[in-house]
Amino acid sequence: MVRSICLAFLIFLSSGLALSEPVSSSNESDALFSIGLWPGEGIPRFKSKMNLQPLVKPNLDSPPVTGLEVKKGTILNFTETLYQTIKSGPVIIEETQKLEVTNYGNIKYLSRDDYYSSGKPTNLTLKKGDQINVLQNRAEGQIFFEYQGNIYAGWCKPCYGASYETAWWVKVTLLSKSGWVLINENTVEFLQREF
Repeated sequence: MVRSICLAFLIFLSSGLALSEPVSSSNESDALFSIGLWPGEGIPRFKSKMNLQPLVKPNLDSPPVTGLEVKKGTILNFTETLYQTIKSGPVIIEETQKLEVTNYGNIKYLSRDDYYSSGKPTNLTLKKGDQINVLQNRAEGQIFFEYQGNIYAGWCKPCYGASYETAWWVKVTLLSKSGWVLINENTVEFLQREF
């Protein structure tokens, strides 16, 4: 049941930034970039809108976890999160921009610990005609984007309004079993975040 729902459009409305486009598929190998943090500020909380079948891995081709089902109306307590970029949003710089950003280097995955410890603050100059690829929002108006093979995070005025595709997974544990659930408006009700 969850497979057909997971194939439906994914629209995650986040903290007033650019909306991500609908996602028709989501596989780990398809992801251009993934982070082990959730989008937006505060700790997200969800309640399942239907019975959900968690998957072994955070991708739609993964088999379900045998003997694990999340019943409709269950508050999801998650132990891990994975926010994936499936399709980037290209932006051509129209005028020279000087940005104060964090450079994470040439990576595809950024863990929670690395997000806080591995980045290098830098001043980045984007010239007219340069292309950046917007990946996903982070929090407090910051954006992840790719430029010349490196991943950057920061406030990026040209990035706002870019169209990109994302998939958000959380790992839930019930009765000593755990599995991944795709988070979207069809699978869960978004509750008030904890701050």
